[in-house]
Amino acid sequence: MKKIIPATFVVAVALLFFGCGKGNELCELVSEYRSAVYTAESGDAALQAYYSQKEYPYAADGVAAAMTSCFEVQATLPDNTLTYTVSFRCGEKSFGGEMSYDSVRQVFCFSQSMEEPSEETMTFTVTAEGENAPAYTFEAKKAGKDLLTLGELLSRIDENKKSELEQFGGKQFGGEIYVRLMVQDEKCYYYVGFIDRSGKCLSFLADAQTGEVLATKSS
Repeated sequence: MKKIIPATFVVAVALLFFGCGKGNELCELVSEYRSAVYTAESGDAALQAYYSQKEYPYAADGVAAAMTSCFEVQATLPDNTLTYTVSFRCGEKSFGGEMSYDSVRQVFCFSQSMEEPSEETMTFTVTAEGENAPAYTFEAKKAGKDLLTLGELLSRIDENKKSELEQFGGKQFGGEIYVRLMVQDEKCYYYVGFIDRSGKCLSFLADAQTGEVLATKSS
């Protein structure tokens, strides 16, 4: 049976390979790439929003699959018993809806399929249901400047951690790769996880501007 490739996958692939550089075969194995993070605080509440390209269905099985684009909003709010909705604009379009509660991470979440925002600052309004219910406005700023492209990042990790990678997956790694931009204390990092077909993972924490590997973990 002929497999139908969604248009969102075509867009994701085009964006993913931009900056990879010819011959960088590791880019072809990426099944998650979080490339943008927005952060903000409002009193005792906080918000982070992420733009990612992710495989669907999502599975850490060592096999890279077709990806779709996703924008995720996560809010930490003081009252977890309320029902919240979020609204925001990107370009000329408005987005929003009811947020679901993740009891494990204790955050309210909203996910939207959309293109990557070009804005350096985005305004998010989170409102609770009910009379006199609280409302929060977050002026979220895009994290990081002069960050490495996906291709630059993977090339530097491959160069600097070649022996570890070959010991883990052989000379020709054939699994899948997760790349997630992370922010802590206004500093940006990349989590890069190499996952083989058995589900084992060799991961690195790298400086998002230089590619320097700061930590290595095998699980």
